Amino acid sequence: MATSANILVLLKFFASKQGNAVIDYTSFTSYLKKYAEHHVSEQPALIEYVSDPVPPLQHELDKLQELKQVFIVNTTPTKQAIIVIPFFSEIFTERYKDLLANPGQPYPSELDLPKNIPTDILVRQNANDILVKLLAKPDSNDKVLYGLSMANDMPTVILPSSVPAETLVAASLAKIRLLLSKGDHHDYFLKKMTISNPGREVSAKNFFNTFADKAEAGMEMLKNAGDTFYLWTQLCYFIRQDYEKIKEYTIEDVSRLQAVHIIEIAANYYKDRAQANQQKQAALQQLEDQLKRPPYYYTLDGITKFKDQKGDLLLGQYSDEELKNYLHSKSTESTGTSLPELLIFKATGSDQRYFIFKDKVMNLVIRLASDARTVIRETITKHWNQVLLQYDTLPEMKDQTAFENRLEKEVKIQEPILYALLNASFLPVVDNETAETTEGHVPFFYNGSLIPYSDILFMNRNELYTDARIILPFWYTFPVISWIAKLLFRPTKDKRNIQQKNSAELYREEEAEKRREESLEAEVSKNPTVNKKVALRESARLAEQELVPQSSTLDRELESYRRQWNHLLGKNENQNLTEDVNALIRDYLRKCMRTFKTTTLTVDRIRSIADTLVKAPGMQRIKDSDALNMYIQLYLIKLIKNVPM
Repeated sequence: MATSANILVLLKFFASKQGNAVIDYTSFTSYLKKYAEHHVSEQPALIEYVSDPVPPLQHELDKLQELKQVFIVNTTPTKQAIIVIPFFSEIFTERYKDLLANPGQPYPSELDLPKNIPTDILVRQNANDILVKLLAKPDSNDKVLYGLSMANDMPTVILPSSVPAETLVAASLAKIRLLLSKGDHHDYFLKKMTISNPGREVSAKNFFNTFADKAEAGMEMLKNAGDTFYLWTQLCYFIRQDYEKIKEYTIEDVSRLQAVHIIEIAANYYKDRAQANQQKQAALQQLEDQLKRPPYYYTLDGITKFKDQKGDLLLGQYSDEELKNYLHSKSTESTGTSLPELLIFKATGSDQRYFIFKDKVMNLVIRLASDARTVIRETITKHWNQVLLQYDTLPEMKDQTAFENRLEKEVKIQEPILYALLNASFLPVVDNETAETTEGHVPFFYNGSLIPYSDILFMNRNELYTDARIILPFWYTFPVISWIAKLLFRPTKDKRNIQQKNSAELYREEEAEKRREESLEAEVSKNPTVNKKVALRESARLAEQELVPQSSTLDRELESYRRQWNHLLGKNENQNLTEDVNALIRDYLRKCMRTFKTTTLTVDRIRSIADTLVKAPGMQRIKDSDALNMYIQLYLIKLIKNVPM
């Protein structure tokens, strides 16, 4: 068990008892032996000091000396002494209290140390380095004496670690305020400030008078020195300029120059902190803006990859901890009985968490339900048709409950995000809040329960059954003929109703096959142009994997976003607008293809092109720019994937 802390406490107590930071080594050894004998039952770690305290004490003193908390010196050739540095911390801490009350006093400096105390006890560093470190992360212990090396060979200022750096800054402000409170100095420096700020005389005057007249205002003004930073540096420059003309400095002059130097360091620190905080807030605002863009739901891993308009990662402009705090506050803090702004849900069968803003939930549910309707209707129609071709039937064709179960199963498989949202605990509240604020809102819940999936997807069982029957061969409609055919051609039970793959799975298999074929073609081809195009296609597929959910396909996502930005009702007008947009994208892509490299064709590059196209004059009349942006990204991928060899 380490006892350094206990030994240091005993050293401080022994020094304060003697009223001197320098204590005799032998005397303290005797004291430590007696103390250990008396308290060993309470503190078993002291047992090593009972018999011969010198070796263990020396071991502890060596560690404390490395930390500059004690110093061992030879007072005589045969006599050693221990200098207890925290003893001085108490003395200089009191000095700073007096300095705040009486700013005319000089700063504690190395000249205030007793002559028999070496200046090596100070942790000496440049004043700028120490103050910036301590202002950013205050140190509240009393174990270190910092020595602040000042500019222009001014005396080193002593700052105990027990004194906050803000106290030193406040004392410096008090010194300058004391200077400016004198009539001649007040008018002289005020005149220089106003003359040096033509057109801003009122601002300069208000700044000067507020600082000079209100003792409590200085520190707050310095901390919020965003707009007034120039005035702070100007005031410090004028004071330093005047005092540097003096040939022989008094103690008071030196103290004021030290104060100016300290204020300049603090002003720069608070300016940099304000700028960093401003950049962080701007980055967090960009984070929020991107969270509110399609597809509206993001994982934590996806959020960490968000980039700003320059292409730089947002993570880095704020820390990982700040990102987590932002997401936590947005997803937990709320007013009254309303839900937080940011909601969290999980997809079925996955531990992956998704974040979505509350005001985007219903937009996403409606979009996904619309997408799901098309693909599920097609899936069920094809499946039922195959079953009917085998002269068989399914319970869901006749029974509404079985039909609802089938729809739920299809949504769960083909649109897992929609299924997760429909079953999320927050959706009833969001649906209710949306109904209160949105005119013409169609509720998804009735009497606290989710409405049937057939209503959500606008599907009618009888219509689907009719669609599946209408494409059967004509003889299936004649009962006698179909009964005879059923006896002759109906497959055995084990060959009927084989589970069919959904469209997304078939799409992934087709893409994998195309990739294999193109890879083989690239291997046998010696044409560099062919190889480049194969590589570009592969890059486009990698981008597709990031932008298109596994449960969907590229064409489905394209059609989904097209319906969002293209609101024209007329069929011809709708198609013409889509073709105009597609033509603009194709024309721009032709120009970019000359400069494309496989290493540069990333999702970020595609997003950059989409951002440029969205701002094009021809696109300005399209209101839903977010949906259009996603459409452009996906259409670019489709075009690049189909680049002709």
